[in-house]
Formats: sequence, C-alpha cells, structure tokens
Amino acid sequence: MKRRTVIIPFNFPCLTDKAAAQVIEVLHELIANIEHHYAEQAHQYRKHQQEIQCRRKSPASRLTDPPF
Repeated sequence: MKRRTVIIPFNFPCLTDKAAAQVIEVLHELIANIEHHYAEQAHQYRKHQQEIQCRRKSPASRLTDPPF
C-alpha cells in the first residue's frame, strides 16, 4: 500500500522565547531517544531497501550474450 501524506493545518501558539527554546530542546531529546532506540531496526530496513534497489537496477546476467 502506498503511503499518502496528509497535511493537517496547525496554528502554533504564541510562546515566550524561553518556552520556544524549551519546546525545541524537548523535541530534539525526543528524536534523539527515538533514533537511539530504533537505530538497529532502521539500519536493517535501509540495508534491505538498498539491496532491493540494487537487484532491480542490475541487468539479468545473460551467459549467452557476448560481453561487447
């Protein structure tokens, strides 16, 4: 199934400079923790996807065809 991107309009609230910096810091920490937790799975997935792409791009070997 193909993924579809859905854009949901969101109005960000007005924040003080300090609050805005804190929100960004929390988001960075959250992303860092998610990346650390799922790093091995993401690596395996990307490796598998790369192998699939390589197989699709490489021509089928034809032993009867001359090399040139």
